[in-house]
Amino acid sequence: MLPLFASGDFIVTFYSRMQAGDAVVMKLPVYGYVLKRLQQVQNQTVLLGSDNQEYFSSCCGVWQSKKHLVGKVLLSINFKGKGGIRLNYKAKYGVEYPMSN
Repeated sequence: MLPLFASGDFIVTFYSRMQAGDAVVMKLPVYGYVLKRLQQVQNQTVLLGSDNQEYFSSCCGVWQSKKHLVGKVLLSINFKGKGGIRLNYKAKYGVEYPMSN
């Protein structure tokens, strides 16, 4: 999910109504925990996508059950490299606001 999210980021989620475009965490039986973006949402299933188009992820482009949703990303904290805190207001306000320390 580069460039917005990186390996090692601390992610805070909450469970609420989700829509296409939201960054979410899912616990998939074959993959474990994954951080992906919702491409489409139906009654009982979601279609996942990735922000990083350079790498293929086999869990993307396949309909997944909503029962595996952990939650929508609210906050991301990067403890490596440059560091920083990102609040994800996209679900409510339509914009993601990067914040750095």
